[in-house]
Amino acid sequence: MHLLSMIPHDWDEAKNRALLRRSFEALPSGGAVIISELLVNDEKTGPAPAALMSLNMLIETEGRNYTPAEYSAWLEEAGFRHIETVWFDAPAANGAVIGRKP
Repeated sequence: MHLLSMIPHDWDEAKNRALLRRSFEALPSGGAVIISELLVNDEKTGPAPAALMSLNMLIETEGRNYTPAEYSAWLEEAGFRHIETVWFDAPAANGAVIGRKP
């Protein structure tokens, strides 16, 4: 299992896609990658902490906070299947997008 916690928001789309491809290649069949982040909703309208952190990331890094739909598309493109989003309430993250290697 690979856990990417508060990492993808630092990087642009191309670097995240490359990271997920490498993760897929390194995992055995049945393995999973978990992306735990402060997720912006698919409409990119909130929640407020995620949207504000995304603005901060745009200023300070080459990344931003991404949506579950964006992560899901990148995971599928890398070869992952059975992709799901789990929402929760925690100090630094509000959800995880999980993909499994067939």
